[in-house]
Amino acid sequence: MAGVIFTAAIGMGLPIAAFLYACFRKRYFPFLLGVLAFVVSQVLIRIPLLKYIGEHSTAFVMFSATEPVLFAIVLGLSAGIVEELARFTAMRFFMRQRDWQSGFLFGAGHGGIEAVLFVGSSAIALLFSSAALADSEIYFIGGIERFFAMLLHIGLSIIVLQGVVQKRIFYVLLAILIHGFVDALVGILPLYVPKDHVLPVLEVTLAMMALAVFNYGLWTKRKGVWQ
Repeated sequence: MAGVIFTAAIGMGLPIAAFLYACFRKRYFPFLLGVLAFVVSQVLIRIPLLKYIGEHSTAFVMFSATEPVLFAIVLGLSAGIVEELARFTAMRFFMRQRDWQSGFLFGAGHGGIEAVLFVGSSAIALLFSSAALADSEIYFIGGIERFFAMLLHIGLSIIVLQGVVQKRIFYVLLAILIHGFVDALVGILPLYVPKDHVLPVLEVTLAMMALAVFNYGLWTKRKGVWQ
């Protein structure tokens, strides 16, 4: 039960807290744009498209089975392209508040709604189910993963916003590559890491990547990049 409560707090409570903070700081619009960027790019475009291709293309299914590493790279890059271009479009054409805090809250909205949709809502439902008593450590790991995923989205949002502010497409491409690399590892590592160790290896790898990208975002603030 403790694992489910923890995951519910991360997957639902943390995004709600971030939204309330955004409203308090009068930065709710960047937060909501981050939410919209994820919903449009993933929920409305990428996920339905991949589902359709998977159901109607034998070549796609065969590709996933015969070339698992390349398949993971393609899927990872597809996530990076659609999400980072959605971030760029939202920031470039709709976001007028372009300071560091707005980039932070944009990422909190983007990663927050992902956490709500993928783990937060299901964790809340599990709180009222007897299934919450089983495999609590798995739910706990899920909450940790969502926390670092949100940090990653915050860091990536700051990188993309830096590109928008400085009018340098390099930063958008960098965000696409980082995002694609992280997502590709999720599909590649299980192919080479023993089954008993794959979960901790994946989570530690995600955490290190997320912290590195997030720390870069903090570095841009300390160095006065936004002034």
